[in-house]
Amino acid sequence: MLRDSHKGGQPAEFAKLRDYLPATCVTATVLTKLAKHLALLASLTILGEATGRIAVSQLAIFILVVLAALSHTIGCTLQLRLRKRVVLNKGVP
Repeated sequence: MLRDSHKGGQPAEFAKLRDYLPATCVTATVLTKLAKHLALLASLTILGEATGRIAVSQLAIFILVVLAALSHTIGCTLQLRLRKRVVLNKGVP
């Protein structure tokens, strides 16, 4: 019965492998790491300004926070899309 769904020992969804880009997985990981680093940088900037060690405008801090949120959202969306594709294709990316 398992042999019917496979042709020549290859998964049934093998033809869709060419649609899969490994760069999607790498990009999603890099974007989430970048978001964490930007959020840390924004936090340290806020702390530095609060203690009076550095002078940074509020606009710069806002831009850091927005970039962190945007890169995190895009990275998580890519990871979610990749997970859904793997689940729908029964383990084949």
